[in-house]
Amino acid sequence: MEDQSTTPVPAGASTPTSTADAVVNPKLLIPKKDGPLAEVGRLVADAWGQETWFALRWKTQADFAKLVLEFSASITDKRSAATARTPQSQRLQELDDQMDEGLRILKKYINEDSDYNKAKTDARLPGFGLLANKNGGFNLSRDRDQRLVALRDMLLPSVTNAPFAGREFGRAFWQTRFDEYKDLLEKTGGLAGKVSKSVSQKDVAKQELRKVLQAVVYALKANYPETFEAELRAWGFRKESY
Repeated sequence: MEDQSTTPVPAGASTPTSTADAVVNPKLLIPKKDGPLAEVGRLVADAWGQETWFALRWKTQADFAKLVLEFSASITDKRSAATARTPQSQRLQELDDQMDEGLRILKKYINEDSDYNKAKTDARLPGFGLLANKNGGFNLSRDRDQRLVALRDMLLPSVTNAPFAGREFGRAFWQTRFDEYKDLLEKTGGLAGKVSKSVSQKDVAKQELRKVLQAVVYALKANYPETFEAELRAWGFRKESY
């Protein structure tokens, strides 16, 4: 009688898996970072354009190629807006620092004009738009929008009508800085909105782009069960992991 025994499989040994049965994980094939994702999207769109047989019922090649372009443009817009904002933000900080230093001298002017009477000086400071802090001092608001309003509605009119208006840290000092501060805040506010809009557009396009790429990965696996790994590379999925 023929021996029916088989060689036992060692404990812990894995069972060989054929290429056809290999599990495809799109998350490892689709980049997470914007730049590489845009590049893979471009390569897939090009490959799809040459393979006339390939189709997704819910997304055409033309629409996908347009999506890739929109995503790439949103990345550029975001970077450009953020870059443009940086020098202006730095200048705003410089103006904040200059005004903080100017306030130190301005309070000396007010104290001098109040006969060096601290109680009288402290009573006048709120009229210049200064806020009392917990340490007993007075300063302009750290919130830039509120600071701008305080400069316009309180500090400038009060300095203009004060006997020290013509001194070094009088009206001219504050008017010059107010004008530039107002202009920069308007610009940076617009740029901040532009960055926010670019981020929103990018996120929407990114989500849709990843959705299509995932579908392409599964479709190639279904159509090329034996050679799908080579097909994935040919379509632009060139790395096993990002």
